[in-house]
Amino acid sequence: MIPNSVSLNKALLEVLRANPDGLKSREIDDLVAIRLNLSIEDLQQLRSGTRTEFAYRMAWERTHAKAKGNILKLPKGYWRIVQQ
Repeated sequence: MIPNSVSLNKALLEVLRANPDGLKSREIDDLVAIRLNLSIEDLQQLRSGTRTEFAYRMAWERTHAKAKGNILKLPKGYWRIVQQ
């Protein structure tokens, strides 16, 4: 089962704090999945077409974190934590 938004957001920020130079979306997703011990079944659950539920929800978590000013989207698809 994919964790709730609070857990995904916390893991997202932890992963980016540990990688202050930034990561691509796919790298973030992979590290969050490892951090949350998600199963292969969780990660393969489709939302629509070929997009997984996990990838969809992680995209929204990045969007929400960016809107709150917690992370930045850099050129070439990189995301970085905002140092406070």
